[in-house]
Amino acid sequence: MRSAKPAMASDVMLDLGRYHLAALAQSEGTKALASAFRPVQDELQTATTARVEAEKAMTDLRVAVRFSENALERAIRQVALLAHGADNNASGGPAFKALFPNGLDAELRPVGQSQVASAVALRERLNTQPAAAKVKAQVMDDFDKALAVFRLAIDARQAGDTKVSEARASESGARERFVSAYDSNIGAIRQLFPRDRAQQDLHFDEISSGHASAGGGGGDTPTPPTPANDTKSM
Repeated sequence: MRSAKPAMASDVMLDLGRYHLAALAQSEGTKALASAFRPVQDELQTATTARVEAEKAMTDLRVAVRFSENALERAIRQVALLAHGADNNASGGPAFKALFPNGLDAELRPVGQSQVASAVALRERLNTQPAAAKVKAQVMDDFDKALAVFRLAIDARQAGDTKVSEARASESGARERFVSAYDSNIGAIRQLFPRDRAQQDLHFDEISSGHASAGGGGGDTPTPPTPANDTKSM
């Protein structure tokens, strides 16, 4: 008979809890312990499921950011190409300089929210610089669409990151309450069967050493969610 440990993965805790509840149901004398323990088990199951689903949802959100970022970069490159055309392909002509005072790379290098801010500043120059009037007429609508889609994707990913963090915090609290309740029941079973170690052990499953850690997910130090700013695609 071994205590539940905070470092155990949530699925291991849930397995222990299912066995423990089934064992407590075997006699009238222990059913009261089952009634008190079941809400803790159910809370951990709900919290673990919510965390897993929140993490899974991040895949679609990350994909949306990467594809919309790529589309925005293509829109930025199109602005640069049209600016060169407006300058009769002269290197560093007035239209290009007005739109890209720090060069094209400075507009393509940022990621995430920094890319949004950079693109918004580029749009402002595109909208206001007289030297870029011809470029604006050709590209503004497409640029606005690409920027809007990317902005929405970034906001959605940020909301997803927040949801993952909140789900992990809820799971962490549920795990702490599980460990406390499980250990409390170990003490209660010992009191019910004070000199019968075999009877005590019947109420608690064995913990495999290969499944005792949180490496499988849901531990106190789970793998962090996707960084808010992805690196640029290769």
